[in-house]
Amino acid sequence: MKKLASLLLVLVLSGCVQGDRYQFAGSGDNWDVLYIVDVAGQDNQQATGTIVYTGEDAAPETIIYSIESASGGTSGANVSTDEGSVNIGGGTCNGCAVVQGNEELDVEIKWDGQIETFGLTTAK
Repeated sequence: MKKLASLLLVLVLSGCVQGDRYQFAGSGDNWDVLYIVDVAGQDNQQATGTIVYTGEDAAPETIIYSIESASGGTSGANVSTDEGSVNIGGGTCNGCAVVQGNEELDVEIKWDGQIETFGLTTAK
């Protein structure tokens, strides 16, 4: 009976464990990006983050961005900046391949006729 109770307790507690959270960060000459992925299961994740303008010129009013991983990505076109900052909304996918913590993500940001690309790696 004790073994059954212990097994049941382990199963209940393991069901309460949260999924993985990966924080990816990177910088280019004009932009800093923080991208956070909460993995809730083998095929379920939610991504959020920020893109911040660090260039010397005035911040652009809008940008086009994409963040790509081996399992997919997120993007936005003509996204308004708020004093040079963009919040990446809570993109959720169910039934999809999920980002792994050891991946390097590719970022591309376009603004005012300029393009900047760089990588994001897991923040430590």
